[in-house]
Amino acid sequence: MKKRQPTDIFLYKWRYVIGYTLLAMLYIGAGIVSAIYTPGGLTQQEIDAIQPTNDLSLSLRSLATVNLPFHLLQLASFKLLGVTILSIKLPSIILYVISSIAIFLLLRRWFKPNVVILSMLIMATTAQLLFIGQSATSGILYVFYTALLLLFATMVVQKERGAILWKICLAITAGLSLFTPYFWYINLGLLVIAILHPHPRHFLIKRKYLASWTIPVLIFAGITAIIAYACLISPDFLHSILGIKYITLDIVANLKTLYRLYLRPEPLVIDGQITPIIDFGATLLIIFGLLNSIKRITAARTFMTWSWLILSMALLLVQPQLTTVIIIPLFILLAIGIESLLHEWYKLFPKNPYARGTGLVLTSILVLTMTIGGSVRYIDGYRYYPEAAKQFNKDITLLVQHVKSDTAATILVTPSEKPLYTALAKHSSHITVTTSAPESIKTPLYVTRAAHSSLQKNSAISLSAVITNDQAEAGDRFYTYTPTEK
Repeated sequence: MKKRQPTDIFLYKWRYVIGYTLLAMLYIGAGIVSAIYTPGGLTQQEIDAIQPTNDLSLSLRSLATVNLPFHLLQLASFKLLGVTILSIKLPSIILYVISSIAIFLLLRRWFKPNVVILSMLIMATTAQLLFIGQSATSGILYVFYTALLLLFATMVVQKERGAILWKICLAITAGLSLFTPYFWYINLGLLVIAILHPHPRHFLIKRKYLASWTIPVLIFAGITAIIAYACLISPDFLHSILGIKYITLDIVANLKTLYRLYLRPEPLVIDGQITPIIDFGATLLIIFGLLNSIKRITAARTFMTWSWLILSMALLLVQPQLTTVIIIPLFILLAIGIESLLHEWYKLFPKNPYARGTGLVLTSILVLTMTIGGSVRYIDGYRYYPEAAKQFNKDITLLVQHVKSDTAATILVTPSEKPLYTALAKHSSHITVTTSAPESIKTPLYVTRAAHSSLQKNSAISLSAVITNDQAEAGDRFYTYTPTEK
């Protein structure tokens, strides 16, 4: 009787199909949970980020908008779906999905399938990526542009079929990224890095490849010309995309902030995000990958990762809140860590298939434990940790439920709340927004909790209802006033 081999086992034969299926299901589930359920509201940073979208118009001056592609996408979301928490967050969710696919395709070209699956499982439940993937701020752009730039550059260097198409995609991505602060430095740094390493340099400056760069260079130059015009009409736009207005040179204070963000074990909430933003287990794998990557520093993959890591760390020293800029190199190092872990195990058992399979199973169990732990930490943290939960505003959902679409209404808000409710009013013809308390009203007046203290007692209006949520603390969200009956 023929002895059965491990390769004959059904689960072994279909391991990658099963792995990719589970991976896709996990990403879909994590995306739904983070987009709708957890945290389920808006931070003040997200509310502030709506203002540039509100200001967009058909004028040329709108070109001078920082992160213009993001705000155009958000405006389209508002026009299609109205203004809800989901439509506000939808651009980030879309870019998160595209970024995840790009990271997956990139890792598939750099690592074996088992390493890709295990790495992506950890990434899917990493609190930092989940948080930024649902946050209606432009932070996701640093992940999005980085992932696409590395993917398209890899496709060009690996001489993928249709290389001219990937060069055009690379040019468009690089050009649009210049609307985002600091990407001028990042793109310039990447170009220098590509020239310094012999492998990518071959595809950049060798004579037989120069002609194929003509169209991509013209596209990039065209986008750059638009941005140059925007800088000309708005010096503030120039200062923003260069990052001048965001830089802080107190390096000691910045290092303390980075320590709290990445290494401090006790949880804190910084800009709505629970720290540490990378789990302890993932941090250990990243360190392991960092140490092992030194051995292969001359390889194009490792050289690019280290270069991007150094660029990211330099930016973090002057802008420590820019944590999303370092996500991609950290995830690549995490994948190298898993790859090195499996490699060390396989060196112990070079020929024994059962021992090698056991190593993969043990590593998978470790990763699944980290995945489950990361999921629980994220959901419990943002739902039940008081310091985090209270920073997420769900009032717009509550308001829409109580304001009838066929009845005119006025909303009294504070200046900090205005971007959110202005967006609602622009896409809801029956709603008016004000920051000044009216002396008299003809339509129902909804006053936010924050604005209620500014409302003076007035005999012309009467309190008719208080709209509350399910919170035990600060549950009174809106005060409804109607004209006093004479």
